[in-house]
Amino acid sequence: MPREATIHKVNPYELHGVRYFQILLSFADTPDSLREVRLPHDAVYSSPSEGDRVTVETMLSMITEVKKKDD
Repeated sequence: MPREATIHKVNPYELHGVRYFQILLSFADTPDSLREVRLPHDAVYSSPSEGDRVTVETMLSMITEVKKKDD
């Protein structure tokens, strides 16, 4: 089930030649609680940045994808 969130920090990095993102975010329904996720480039929209409003896809409470929210 998709959840709305806001990105607070993004740290791109490479591991074995594959680009990943370390993202610190908070969900809209719990804005005071930060959550960290590390995902490969193909699970995150291009050029994520601080302050972006996003939709987060989860499976079994694990974040699997971050999409930019359409305003």
